[in-house]
Amino acid sequence: MHKNSLDYPVEFVQDAFGESDALAKMLAGVTGAQSPRVLIVADQNVAQRTDGLGTKIGRYVRAHGISLAGNPVVIGGGEKAKLDEMQSALRVASAILANRLGRRDAVLVIGGGSVMDAACWAASQAGGGVPVVRVPTTPEAMIDAAFAEYAAIDSSAVKDAMRVKASPAGVVVDTMFAQTVLDGVWRGGVGEAVRLGLARDASLLKKLLPLAGAYRNRDAKTLDEVVALAYAARTKKGATTFALWSAMRLQEMSGWKLPHGYAVSIGVLVDLSYAVAAGVVKAEVRDSVIGFFAECGTLDGLVHSQYLLQQADSLLEGVADWRRASPDGTVEVLSGVGKTKGVDGLDEAVFKESLKYLVSLPSKR
Repeated sequence: MHKNSLDYPVEFVQDAFGESDALAKMLAGVTGAQSPRVLIVADQNVAQRTDGLGTKIGRYVRAHGISLAGNPVVIGGGEKAKLDEMQSALRVASAILANRLGRRDAVLVIGGGSVMDAACWAASQAGGGVPVVRVPTTPEAMIDAAFAEYAAIDSSAVKDAMRVKASPAGVVVDTMFAQTVLDGVWRGGVGEAVRLGLARDASLLKKLLPLAGAYRNRDAKTLDEVVALAYAARTKKGATTFALWSAMRLQEMSGWKLPHGYAVSIGVLVDLSYAVAAGVVKAEVRDSVIGFFAECGTLDGLVHSQYLLQQADSLLEGVADWRRASPDGTVEVLSGVGKTKGVDGLDEAVFKESLKYLVSLPSKR
């Protein structure tokens, strides 16, 4: 078992449903049963793009004495899992109730961040709360969402409108799943690692920068390295909410057309540019991050979403939205590289000035 500062087990494996018994041992530990009873919730994108996944899972559960609680629940991936008027979450909840799962059973969710949100939201509510073991399948989820302490569902106009406390009972990271994701999901996902480096660990940022070319080419070992570096930083320095207010607001403003990974990456540039304009971070840091994103292909999201950055007043509404939901009523901003502080608001004049650079960025490259 991987040692960490979290209060739940984490395993890094290759081919989780192959020869490794790590997942089976985790499920047994979570449920306290040698033959754990498990409901599987799977991302439709993963189920369709991973050859023979159902067969592999069937063989795995039989080999390890895992009892399946009913048929797997397969729900659509991407933001629509959280935007369907709770239908995905209610399907999971209904399956939990119909199969009478409880605290000595487990939900095994295999998917991206939105599918994990829907499944974990449901599991926290149904049957008095059911433990969830998460198997993230996108780079973004492997870096961040799999370790989230909350689960949230969107409303038609508000990102993460309904949020509940829902830490995982365990996490199994198998980077092989990421080989099936679309290029945009792959390229956008690295923004979570940069976000963590800027807010918590300057050494992480330095280690990421040389990996851009290999990451863009979808090199499997490079993804392993990025995920491992981000995990080490998270367990050593802690999680962060830096740039999430802007990422969430950008998705809302786009009418949910902007994928989460790209939204996070653009949000990082928005908040980093503000820090540069405010004089707390050097412009060289911003330019190095822009160069990294450009080489990774992550700037593709900026090119197609540039119009959003021309709506500064609308974007700034996200600060107030975030503060209303924040436990301490503040928004996290950079106070240096690897350092943040909570503030009551942003300097609007400085913020609007900082956006001008990003608006003109595609023409600069």
